[in-house]
Amino acid sequence: MKKQNVLSLFSIANLTQTPAFVFLTAVFLCGAVAGSLTGVISTSRGVELSFSLPSEPNTALLLIGSLLWLAGALAAGLLPPGGLFISAVVAARAFVLSFSVAALLGEPALETVWMSLKTFGLQAVVTVPCLLVTASAAFCASIDKPRGMRFGYWYALGKYRSAVLLCFALAGCSTLLRLLP
Repeated sequence: MKKQNVLSLFSIANLTQTPAFVFLTAVFLCGAVAGSLTGVISTSRGVELSFSLPSEPNTALLLIGSLLWLAGALAAGLLPPGGLFISAVVAARAFVLSFSVAALLGEPALETVWMSLKTFGLQAVVTVPCLLVTASAAFCASIDKPRGMRFGYWYALGKYRSAVLLCFALAGCSTLLRLLP
């Protein structure tokens, strides 16, 4: 009897040990370095960036913002060179996240720490690993998709559906972290 390679909710480790996960983590780190250098250089040259926290954040917009990066990684897998576009989504997320934090360096110290934790940090602790796992699943599915099938990518992605659904649920729940007082 042939053993099926099915990923369950408790075996995400199989996906995180793929070369795609290692590659996407390296791409994420490159995007983070580029974003932080750009943010520091822009603030040191006198470019003023102002950040303010809304008094009442819109929960629906925060939820969409949390899930959009994951959906972008899945959608990027549909394009012909899937790995290239998935890598671009991961690098863009890292760039935006680190640029935003680096741009806050011009603010007073205690305000900077609290503002970056409240707006980016706490939620990023959950959403960044979810993005890397989802992007790895999309990367593997774009490589393993059967040729000639109309929905071959979605068929190949089905092998990782539990991990992807868990990541979407965790990223959605992380929206609550941004609603902390």
